[in-house]
Amino acid sequence: MVAWESLLERDAIVLFELSPGVVSYEEQPSIELYYEDSAPRKYYPDFALTMRDGSIAHVEVKPQKKLAQKDVSQRFDLIASNYQRQSRQFWILTDEEIRRQPRLSNLTRCAYHLKSRTSSKPTSWQLLDLRRRDDWTFEYLATALNGPHAVYRLLALGLASCDFDKPIQSSTPITFPPSGGNNDSLYF
Repeated sequence: MVAWESLLERDAIVLFELSPGVVSYEEQPSIELYYEDSAPRKYYPDFALTMRDGSIAHVEVKPQKKLAQKDVSQRFDLIASNYQRQSRQFWILTDEEIRRQPRLSNLTRCAYHLKSRTSSKPTSWQLLDLRRRDDWTFEYLATALNGPHAVYRLLALGLASCDFDKPIQSSTPITFPPSGGNNDSLYF
C-alpha cells in the first residue's frame, strides 16, 4: 500500500502501477539535500520509481499552475540541478501530463479490472497462442476470452497493449509484445 497526499498523486500512482517499465515504486523514499544561496535545504521527493532496466528515478508531482510560480520553479531548478550533478534521474510530472485524456480514463478502467479476483493471469501457452494472430481488436479478443474483463486485465498486466491515448472501443487494435520481449512502456 502506498500513501498519497493529493488526488494528483493518486492519479500518478495509476500511471506508475500500469506502466510495464516500472517494476516498483515507493512514496517519499528519502531526504535529499540541495543548496540555495550556500544554505543546505531538505527535499522529500514524492516517489522513487525502480525501472525495468534497474535504474531509479525520483519523481515530483506538482500542478502546472503551482510550478509556474517563480519561487517554486526556482526551487525545483535547484533540485533538478543537484540530481543532474549526481547523475541521478529526476522527473517532474504535472497535472497536464498525468491527467491527459483519454489515457488516464483508459488506464483507470484497466486498473479496476486488475483488482478483480475472478480471472487469473494467462499461462505462457495461452499468451503464445494469442501472439500468433496480429489482427486482434478489443471486441474480437473479448469474444475469444469470454468477455471484456479479460482484455482489460491483459492490458493492465502489460501483457497486451493498445493506444491508450485514444478511447478504447470495440474496434481498438490490441497487440501483444513478442515472446520473451520486455514491455518497457511508460504511460507518463
